[in-house]
Amino acid sequence: MRNAELVKEDITFMRAVEAGDTSAQAAVATKKQTLRDIPATFDITTGVDTPEKLKAKWPAELPARE
Repeated sequence: MRNAELVKEDITFMRAVEAGDTSAQAAVATKKQTLRDIPATFDITTGVDTPEKLKAKWPAELPARE
């Protein structure tokens, strides 16, 4: 899921480059870094003993899971 979101941001970034929109480029770069940081911050080793608790830990930066 995270990798798919990174790919989407690549497209947004390239559109910002084509438009010369440096503020949009910076915003995308920040969002992409947040996505890259998820593996370092996503901890499912503690406090997850039910599917509901696991679902509650889903990173807010990713689209909601059903």
